Amino acid sequence: MIGKENYRSINQRLNHLLEEKKVLLAVHRGSAAGNIIENTIPAYLASLKMGGDILEADVVLSKDKKIYHFHSGMEPKNFQQNIDIQAYTSSEINQLVYINDNLEETSYPVEKLETTLNYFKGKCLINIDRGWNFFPEICALIEKTQTADQILLKGPLTEEVVTFLQASPVKYMFMPKVSTISELEQITALEEINIVGVEIKVVEETDDFFKEENIQKIKEQQLFVWVNALTMDDQKRLFAGYDDNRSILEGEESGWGVILAKGANVIQTDWPALVAEYRKVWLEKQGQL
Repeated sequence: MIGKENYRSINQRLNHLLEEKKVLLAVHRGSAAGNIIENTIPAYLASLKMGGDILEADVVLSKDKKIYHFHSGMEPKNFQQNIDIQAYTSSEINQLVYINDNLEETSYPVEKLETTLNYFKGKCLINIDRGWNFFPEICALIEKTQTADQILLKGPLTEEVVTFLQASPVKYMFMPKVSTISELEQITALEEINIVGVEIKVVEETDDFFKEENIQKIKEQQLFVWVNALTMDDQKRLFAGYDDNRSILEGEESGWGVILAKGANVIQTDWPALVAEYRKVWLEKQGQL
C-alpha cells in the first residue's frame, strides 16, 4: 500500500491503479500534435487514449488570481509572443490565441483548471505541477469540484508548502522531488502530510537514486518512485540519460527498460503509446501480468 494507513481513503484510487497496472504512465502536458495544443483537454484526452494513466498538468495564476493550464516560459512557443502570461488578467488570457504545430492560429482557448477538473472528474489521476506558490487557490477548486482523490500535488518542501499541507483538513496527495538519501530522510520525518511518492532526480549514475538499494529505501517508506524519462534538450539529464530519445533511437530496453528494472512505479514520458506497449511486454517477461 502506498501512503500511511490513516490516509487510506483519499489514496484509494491511486493504490487501486498501481495494483492494477503495476507501473503507471504520466504524460507530460498531455499529448500535443497537429492542431491539439499541450496543457489542454484535447491533449489530455489524447494521452489517455494512448495508454497514459496520469495527466501531468502545468498551472499558472493570473494577475486576478484565476488558475489556468500553462507552462510559464512557453509563451514564445505557444503564442509566438514574448510575454509573461502570469502578468495578464483572466480577461486578457481569455483573448490569447494559441499557435499550433503548423504555425497556424487556433480557436481553442487557454484551459481553466476548474474546467479540466470537472471534465475528468472520476476518470483519471491528475498531477498538478508548478502550482506550489498558490496551493490554497488550487485546493479551493479541488474542493469545489470534489476531486481530491484524483489530484497529486507536486512541489518543493518550502516552509509555506509544509505549513499549508499540515494545516489542511483535507490531506491532499503530495509528491516532492528528491536527489539524495538525506533529502529522503527529511521528507519521511514530516508529520501530518500525505506524501505518497517522490520524484527522483538522477543526473549521473553515481547519484544516490540510480542505485536499486536506495530506490528500495523509498518503497520501504510506502512511497512510490516517479522517474522522468523526458528528453528536455540535448544536455539535461533527468535519469542519467536513460530517457525517451534513447529508448526510441537505441531500443526500448536501453532506456525505458533500465528505468523499469531500477524499480520505477511511475514513468513520465512524452511518448505514452510507445511506453505503454513496452510496459506490457516488460511486465509479461517479469511474470507480473
